[in-house]
Amino acid sequence: MSNPHLIGLDWGTTACRAYLIGAGGEVLARVTDGPGILRVESGAFGAALDTMIAGWPALPMILSGMIGSRQGWKEAPYAHCPAATGDIVAALTRIEHAGRAIALVPGLSCENGGMPDVMRGEETQILGALEIAKQDGGVFLLPGTHSKWAGVTGGCIASFRTFMTGEVFGALKDHTILGRLMREGAPDADGFARGVRASTTLTSAGALLNRLFATRTYGLMNRLPDTALSDYLSGLLVGAEIAEATKQIENPVTIIASPALAHRYTEALKLLGHESALAPADCGAAGHWRIARAAGLC
Repeated sequence: MSNPHLIGLDWGTTACRAYLIGAGGEVLARVTDGPGILRVESGAFGAALDTMIAGWPALPMILSGMIGSRQGWKEAPYAHCPAATGDIVAALTRIEHAGRAIALVPGLSCENGGMPDVMRGEETQILGALEIAKQDGGVFLLPGTHSKWAGVTGGCIASFRTFMTGEVFGALKDHTILGRLMREGAPDADGFARGVRASTTLTSAGALLNRLFATRTYGLMNRLPDTALSDYLSGLLVGAEIAEATKQIENPVTIIASPALAHRYTEALKLLGHESALAPADCGAAGHWRIARAAGLC
């Protein structure tokens, strides 16, 4: 095992993962259950950091994710796409804590048809996926509450788009009439596939608003079991996201997520005729290593 050279934190809204990183970029130790920024009381981020990395050596530190947002420790202004590793390094924001220098990764912004879009944390994972695979391009999908689709060319994140699929699913399931007939049960692959296939009939945003109501009527008319309704809704939304995101994409899609989170997107992509592959674990740590090395932090 190599000696530790860097501490990296992927510090999001609801959770934080900390990595002790060795001389070759490998993860020597980790914390996977740290508090997200919204769980840190009174903005005591320094104390939360000390608790998470207690016992680790004093090393250069790099933090990515929402910790660099306006709600975080200190705002790190976005770097603009197209952005390579060097552009992100140039936009690092520096802070000090307990006499130690800390670098905050800026996140990225871009414009799509006059609409601004942003990401924080995903850019580090994308660079990490490139680092691990020794590649300089591809299409990357980072599913979640706000799914991100990014195109990379020549090691440069050219552009990306955000889809609020996970958050919309949760809102519809928990706060509209669509959830009234739903009952929890084992995942229903057939219900999910039916929703994905239904997404192929959509011709407009209005068509999606119409098709969403089938989540209720399929239950009322006993066309789907009540335990399959949430899976149908999930499939419909995921399928609609994929259909829009892949309109101009021919390359295989690399999914950066845990296997459990990636599974549904893998299945939906297959149903819709797209190839995909799951990125290796620890892309966030690999991204921290890539940025820190380029910035001369280690």
